[in-house]
Amino acid sequence: MNRIGTILIIAFSTLSLSFNSFGQSVFKKAEKVPDSVKVGDVTIYNLFKYQILAHQNNSYDSIMIIDKVYKRHKKIWTELYGVLFDKSMFSSESGMINWNRHIYKENKDSIESRVIRLIELDFSKKLELAIQGIEKLTERSPENIKLSIILSPFEGIGFGGIENDAFVLDLLDNNFDVVNMVEEGIPHELNHFIYDPTRMNDPNKDTPLRLTIDEGFACFYTYKYFDGSISKPQAVEQMNNKEWQWYLDHEKEVYQKCEPFFFYQGNDDPLRQLNQDLNAPKTLFYWLGFRIIEFYTQKYGENSWLDIYELPVNEVLEKSGYKQYIEKL
Repeated sequence: MNRIGTILIIAFSTLSLSFNSFGQSVFKKAEKVPDSVKVGDVTIYNLFKYQILAHQNNSYDSIMIIDKVYKRHKKIWTELYGVLFDKSMFSSESGMINWNRHIYKENKDSIESRVIRLIELDFSKKLELAIQGIEKLTERSPENIKLSIILSPFEGIGFGGIENDAFVLDLLDNNFDVVNMVEEGIPHELNHFIYDPTRMNDPNKDTPLRLTIDEGFACFYTYKYFDGSISKPQAVEQMNNKEWQWYLDHEKEVYQKCEPFFFYQGNDDPLRQLNQDLNAPKTLFYWLGFRIIEFYTQKYGENSWLDIYELPVNEVLEKSGYKQYIEKL
């Protein structure tokens, strides 16, 4: 789906607070969180704040959920979660009231620990540094970004969205560590934000090949952003060396199974299906896109990755020489 600066380590004393004082500290800390933060043209809505405060004093404030969570960034609920998951849960006030009634109680320990870690991280400062970094490296700036930090009843999105004004960071997605999600996820997503507007005239902008290049490029940008302080596996969905080696061992098979679907036109998601069929670790097309861009850069020079913002995705593949490399394996 940023590793800006040094990862902050939460003091053991904080983690060892008693259950009661720990819970009380979350409400007090949440009250101090601003409703929103604006950095450049990026607005962050801290919706999680009111998903927590709605349960303060052993009560449940459903009006707070509607006014401060649902209506504040309605698009993420109706057009993102409502489409991907259960529409009635996210597209009506009654549905939102119902699942938010239980989410804090059922996930209390996880919410409290992850929210405290997020607050300690100073999210807005991380974002500010990441925006400065992408402007310096690419001379481009993300525009009209609206991102909500939320507590979701379904895992699967983590850090992502559908359009620049409908992105989320889900604090309850246990597939991700909060610190790493923030520090590594921010630059990854910022690259999506500045790459997406360059695809308007790409004839293959709605194909699996575009998805492959787009995600691989976001991973590659993250690797460049950290300038050697993280490994290639870590830049691609925080893979470990064993997972990376799996792909190297199956590289020809991965490419040959994906290639027939590069220009697929339809409503299915063939590359994600291949991911399951091959039992591949992490997300197959993230790694494949990274490799294609890596080969392009090896061929045309250290800073040639900047070309990707302007090139049609098919041209990136053709010029990279990656297909020719695969044929020789």
